[in-house]
Amino acid sequence: MALRVFNYLTSSFNICKNIFPCSVRVCNNTNLWKAVEVRFVSGVSEDSSDADGRGLSLLNAGCSSKLNEYRDSRLLKIAIIGVPNVGKSTVINKLIGRKVCSISSKVHTTRCKARAIGIEGDTQLVFLDTPGLVNSDESQRHHLEHSFRSDSEIAMLEADIIGVVHDVSNTWARDRLDPKVLRLLYLYPMKRSFLILNKIDALKSKRKLLDVIRLLTNNSLAGQSKISGHKPSSVTDYAEFVDHQISDKNHNYPVMDEVDSHKLSELQVQRKVLNERGWSHFTEVFMVSALLGDGINDIKDYLLHISEFSPWLFPVTKFTDQPSETIIVNTVRSKLLDHLPQEIPYNLTTTIEYFVVGKDGTISTVVLVGCPSIRLERLVVGSRGLRIRTIALEAEQELQSTFRQPVRLKVVVTNKSQTLRASQNTRFS
Repeated sequence: MALRVFNYLTSSFNICKNIFPCSVRVCNNTNLWKAVEVRFVSGVSEDSSDADGRGLSLLNAGCSSKLNEYRDSRLLKIAIIGVPNVGKSTVINKLIGRKVCSISSKVHTTRCKARAIGIEGDTQLVFLDTPGLVNSDESQRHHLEHSFRSDSEIAMLEADIIGVVHDVSNTWARDRLDPKVLRLLYLYPMKRSFLILNKIDALKSKRKLLDVIRLLTNNSLAGQSKISGHKPSSVTDYAEFVDHQISDKNHNYPVMDEVDSHKLSELQVQRKVLNERGWSHFTEVFMVSALLGDGINDIKDYLLHISEFSPWLFPVTKFTDQPSETIIVNTVRSKLLDHLPQEIPYNLTTTIEYFVVGKDGTISTVVLVGCPSIRLERLVVGSRGLRIRTIALEAEQELQSTFRQPVRLKVVVTNKSQTLRASQNTRFS
């Protein structure tokens, strides 16, 4: 009898595991099963035979072994969202300690969603870098890919927690969250979120910074009015602080599941966004200067503490899910954005012509920069090839920092007629 009940519970659990959303972690399922197992054992132990008892003991040992396996590693997936040029990629690069996400002084450097992987001890942090949020008009005006509008929502579904990056140096937009950011937060209110105020080094008035925080959070954290002035001073303080914040959050506003969150229509969300300046359910606010690295360790400590027991998604040697060729192309493109004026770099194409990794680990590669006209080709090359030399050198140095191995980069500029006009940094034997 006990075995029949046990088989029924096992099959029911497997069915539930299949219909649960993918965001539910394996460790949570394991804990659920452990609870079911304890109740089952306590309910049938008096009637169970010795054989049944031995079977349950073996099952208990197996479950404990699996749970211990998950307790050897921790995982957290973080989606970083925000409007263009607020410093999302810079924040991620600082958090993982290497330049994985391309950055430049111009907007739309990040063209598609990419993962950056950081490892601290037994914890793997997977950051989802997304393109800057744009509306349909901006997408058409800048000829942007469809991914600019879809990647952020895909990242929201995949992530365990959302990091919203906001530029406080922008005097026109710093006093309210962008409607496109608020739209995503309203569409996925069941996701925990935290706010990153970036570029605080450009804001001289600290009083103004506090006013901005009150506006962007509606003077509350995790749905609780009146933001506390308490700030953890060290990583050891974070355990008590974060647990308190999460406890407050759980008791002050309902967390909606994946299905219920879609009861709000797009029109309803738009109406809510029009009347709001901030989001009341941030669990934490961080003030940082990503460029200088100030405040980055506070974010890392927080994320490490709220990570959960789970197998890692990537091996220890992996630092991104992007192919090496894609990193090289994006790096060269970011340098073109930095060194060329106005809209010119957006009219160029960058492609890999040659890529090989030598026996000693040295990466040798050739990148073609395609120009639509001879005039633009001459502009990219610069006087006596000075501009393209600078671009190639800076890209090569950044790639060596990213891959942490020697890189030999050659950049070739061409026009439609495929006439080679310049090539720099050629050091192939």
